[in-house]
Amino acid sequence: MPTFPRYQIRRATATDASGCAAVNRESWHTTYRGLIDDAALQSMDPAVLQERWRNRLSPANSALFCFVATLQPDGDPAGDSAAAPLIVGYVMGGLSRHSDLPFSGELLAIYLLAEHQGKGLGRKLFLQCVQEFRQRAIDSFVLFVLKENHSARAFYSSFNPDFEDQGQVTIDGFTYQDIGYGWNDLRQFPTH
Repeated sequence: MPTFPRYQIRRATATDASGCAAVNRESWHTTYRGLIDDAALQSMDPAVLQERWRNRLSPANSALFCFVATLQPDGDPAGDSAAAPLIVGYVMGGLSRHSDLPFSGELLAIYLLAEHQGKGLGRKLFLQCVQEFRQRAIDSFVLFVLKENHSARAFYSSFNPDFEDQGQVTIDGFTYQDIGYGWNDLRQFPTH
């Protein structure tokens, strides 16, 4: 009898810093290779990323929120495996950093390890972010994606954004074109 992966989405805690840092690094390497300068990818120091994630997930940093997608390791059907679930993705959001745009929230990052993409987890993480915006009384949000990241653009376009605009982002001294997508009314999204 085939077994199916058991995924769960839950609020991230400070103890998830190393798992989020690992997903951050690995997903950047698989997503952005060929889209951004290789030096930016090679300069992603795991220790620096872990410290950055410890700060992001600190209880003192309540302006940000993060949810992780985890995979329960193989074990018995009840999920009583002794091994801890593996973090395979995350979504992070907060207040918008762009006062020139009419959006109160911002989806800051959403990443999944490549082998866990195409299974509906990205959609679940996205909608979990929308749900958290609602709970925080944030009624609109924006996100940005590299213009050349066609798969991510198709993913975000599938949610029918109300706003689309081109801009630029600088990563390690190199400037790239990006696309901003925004949603004015969160009522268009299903609730859990």
